[in-house]
This record gives sequence, structure tokens and C-alpha cells, in this order.
Amino acid sequence: MTRLPVPDGQRHHDYSGTAFPLNRPQGACRVRLMIKTAIFDFDGTLADTLPLCREAFRRAVRDLDGRTATDEEIESQFGPDDLGVIQRLLPGKPELHERGRELFIRYYRELHPELAPSPFPGAHELLHALRNRGIRLAMVTGKRLESADISLRFFHLDGFFPILETGSPEGGVKPDRIKRALNRLNSSAEEAVYIGDSPTDVDACRAVPIRILAAGWAAEADMEGLKERKPDYLLTRFEDMDRFFREHASGGPGEPMPPHGGNEGL
Repeated sequence: MTRLPVPDGQRHHDYSGTAFPLNRPQGACRVRLMIKTAIFDFDGTLADTLPLCREAFRRAVRDLDGRTATDEEIESQFGPDDLGVIQRLLPGKPELHERGRELFIRYYRELHPELAPSPFPGAHELLHALRNRGIRLAMVTGKRLESADISLRFFHLDGFFPILETGSPEGGVKPDRIKRALNRLNSSAEEAVYIGDSPTDVDACRAVPIRILAAGWAAEADMEGLKERKPDYLLTRFEDMDRFFREHASGGPGEPMPPHGGNEGL
């Protein structure tokens, strides 16, 4: 599989300085990319929704199977969409799967205000800034369309993503979905970047291939797993994406995104 060339010194660039130092020869100039398209993951990338997902799955399984699934059990089934996770959590019980999906959606909606009240601070401002700079936006997520739509509307982020590609019960479709998003945007992988928080996102991007900006800012981010996959870029603070895109967006440096407050600790 071919891989996109990454300028020397760009790989593993951590703009916050807390994970990887900039690794380029002394005196070398940083090569500016020409990014025209940004494709975002959702869970753990734009919002800390993983606790919400876990609890909604736990309650759906409890209602149907009378047992309490652990966090580890639930997370080990992540990869497929919502229906696929239910199928894996209730193996050998196909008659319960559709009802399980319905219960998951019910609890996902009901628990959203409590367990995922807002996206990461600065999400709206960043997306506004990218759109104003002429960056084409899309979302490719492993979520099922219904739960993705619930969260995007709840966070008032739905207007930013004219292209939304979702997962499948079988899983393993993210490379194909990224390619479809690029085609729908009339964009090439060479001028695009994918932003995702999971080590499997790095694997998916290598399969496209497309550059991957690894999101290491969620409380439960798998930093070791991300480092092992050697993403093209690794950021540990959400607000550092603004600097990244100001440096590498094709429209020029642009203006910093407006202050929004509340970013401490990301």
C-alpha cells in the first residue's frame, strides 16, 4: 500500500510539546502543507461521548439480558456501529438485537444532557474558523446515523458537516467511508487530513492513504496506542488544532479563532 509523503520533520509533530518533539534536522525549514479538506471523527475527537456510549449500551443490555456489562466488555466490542455492538454484546440472540438497538438509542438520547452536555471547548469556534478559511469539512464516524445525528443536533454541530459517512454493523469500513467522503467533496487525499482519536483511526488512514492528525486530548485517549501507530501528527490539546490549520490550510495563515474560554486542562 502506498503512503503519502510527509515532509521531513513533520511526522509525529505535537504542537503542544507534551508528547512528541518536533524532529527535524537543525536548520531545516518546516514544509507547509496545503490542506483543503478536513475530515473529522466524532467520539473522543469533537466531544467526550464515550462515557455516554458505554452507559447507553450497558442499560440496553441490562434491560434485555439481566446482566451488567463492564466498561471493558463494552469497549472491547467497539468498531462496528451501534447495532453491531449490540449484536456482539448479545451473541446468539438475534431476536433481541433490533430491540437492543432501540433501547440504546433511547438511553443515548435520555442520558446525553447528563453524560455529554457539550462538545470539547472551542469546537464551534474551530469549525467556524475552518469554514471561513474555505476548508471543506466532512465527518466519518463509526457511529450509526441515528446516534450521530442525535449528538450533532444536540451540540448544534450538524450545520458544519454537509458530508456525513457512518459505520456498519460489520465494522472495518472506515477506509471506504473516508474515500467516499473525499469523492463526495471532490477532494484528493493529498490535500486532506483526517482527525481521529483511536489507534484504529491511524490504521484506517494508512489504508486509504490519507494523513492522520491523532487527537490525544480526551481524558481516555489511548496515548500509548497512538504513539505506537506513529501518526503523522499528534496533538494533546484541542485548541492546538487552530494553530495547525492556520499553518497548513491552503487559504493562508488566516486569523486565530475567536477566544471562547474554558480550555484549561485540555
